[in-house]
Amino acid sequence: MKKATFKYIESAVFDYYDTLKRIELKQEEILHPFNEFPDENTGAGSNSVMTISDPTAKTGSILAEEKELKRMREIVCAIHKVYHRLIDEKKEVIKLYYWDRPGELTWDGVAQETGTSRATALRWRKGFILKVARELGER
Repeated sequence: MKKATFKYIESAVFDYYDTLKRIELKQEEILHPFNEFPDENTGAGSNSVMTISDPTAKTGSILAEEKELKRMREIVCAIHKVYHRLIDEKKEVIKLYYWDRPGELTWDGVAQETGTSRATALRWRKGFILKVARELGER
């Protein structure tokens, strides 16, 4: 795997919980768009043209076709799947380094807190990132 791809996947892992929040916000924006200039003319005049639309179908297709939202979901799903397949010891290493104390601990610190060696913690990290990349179809 290229170093840049590894870094990309690793940054996605760091951002896992932020991405979950962004997905939720994006869905809310799509489902409940803000109209800055609402049409206050609710009565139809003789020259009015009424358009018939299916707002539910429109909203559904927007949700399905929103590329950014789709990619965020793919990333979150891949991380979730791979993480939940790990044994508890590996989960603890990943959780501690990426989510509980990001940027706070070195790999030596993670190893010490989890009762593993630095080499083992780094090997588990590499395996985790590679599995997430494979799940996403990256090389």
